Amino acid sequence: MKNNIFFKSFALFLILSVCLFNAPLFQTQAAESQSQKGSYSPYPATDAPPLTLEDCYRLALEESDAVAIQKEAIARANAQMFTAASQALGNVDFIVSRSLQENMESGNSAGGSLGSSFVDPDRTENKFTISQPLFQGFKAVGAITGAGSYKREQKELWLRSKELLYEDVARAFYGILRFQKEIRIIREIHKLLGERIKELEEREKIGRSRLSEIATATTGMKNLESNLAGAKGTLANYQYLLEFLIGMSIVDKKLQDDDDQAPSHRAMTDYLKIAYSRSDVQAAEQAVKTAWRGILVAQSGFWPTISLAHNQYMRREGFNASVDWDTLFKFDVPLFSGGATVGLVKESISILKQKKHLLSIAKRQADLQVKQSYEGWRYSKEQYLAFKEAVASAEENYKLQSDEYRRSLVSNLDVLTALQSLSQAQQNANQAFYQMKQDEARLKVAIGEVS
Repeated sequence: MKNNIFFKSFALFLILSVCLFNAPLFQTQAAESQSQKGSYSPYPATDAPPLTLEDCYRLALEESDAVAIQKEAIARANAQMFTAASQALGNVDFIVSRSLQENMESGNSAGGSLGSSFVDPDRTENKFTISQPLFQGFKAVGAITGAGSYKREQKELWLRSKELLYEDVARAFYGILRFQKEIRIIREIHKLLGERIKELEEREKIGRSRLSEIATATTGMKNLESNLAGAKGTLANYQYLLEFLIGMSIVDKKLQDDDDQAPSHRAMTDYLKIAYSRSDVQAAEQAVKTAWRGILVAQSGFWPTISLAHNQYMRREGFNASVDWDTLFKFDVPLFSGGATVGLVKESISILKQKKHLLSIAKRQADLQVKQSYEGWRYSKEQYLAFKEAVASAEENYKLQSDEYRRSLVSNLDVLTALQSLSQAQQNANQAFYQMKQDEARLKVAIGEVS
């Protein structure tokens, strides 16, 4: 019997040892499996989907500290509403107090005997205290409504910060696309120029071209190489700017422009009407309302105040032990405060005037920005269409000049001039196109129509 118990105990010990020994292994395998599930992506590292302008804007909203700071300002304004409401709701407190004083002997004097009969040297008191302002000269109303308009002001400023962020992202996004294409244009022209130099070298060997022609073409190639270096540097700056805005690296990531929704063809007067409802103008209007409430709060110092204080005693000792409650109504009429109230009112009026001037500035700036962005978008679109036609004409001219040069109808200088004109037309068209895209984004921001 003892042997059976021993063998059973030994077998149980072996099973527990094996489980404990393999537990870390099982945990490691589970962790690796979970890690593999968590790191799974439907796209390989080299086949990640391209980033659109909306993708970059969404990432920038999550990364932007300026937007986050303005959002916290809304939370602070919401907290101020609780502070303002407390001025009208009053207070409820539970107070426990104990009073100790010198013990007066009963036999010292008649006065001492009389005092000791009413005053307990060790008294404890428990009570609920309710204090409620009944009238404060509309101070509470002004504070609550002012806090509400201040919260709406901060919310509008938060929306405006998001709109301005969209403009920054669009500038960096289209800047990258512009210089990526410009680099491709320069390389294509560089390739054509290289083929041109090779042809000139072969013609020079048989005496049909001059060394000066090769030198002229080589000079043009070096100029292209310098332009290429400048374009690469500018592209890198825009890439760093976009990475800063979206908080991630865009190395080996493709950018794709899917924003084909141009601003609707409306008159400028329609855009100006929309501009007055954009967030920064609305914020300025809310600031004026908050300033009006500030005057109301300051003027409350001229009004009398009425308040109520109620005590409900849970425990009392001494000659007031039988008193369970007492209530105090207070009517306070301000007669003289040394000019403090007058100063507060004058200061509030001055703040109101400042806010009105800021509202006027916000409306005038909205007018100016809408006019500038509208005209910029309209004329950049016309400029792009003109350059687009110029590119087609320059391509045809270069083909004709090349064919005529092979037939010795024109000089090499004519071909190089045609090639330079083609390069310049392509770069101008590319610049005008992405300037038009940036102006589209600027117009959306100017009228406050950013999603």
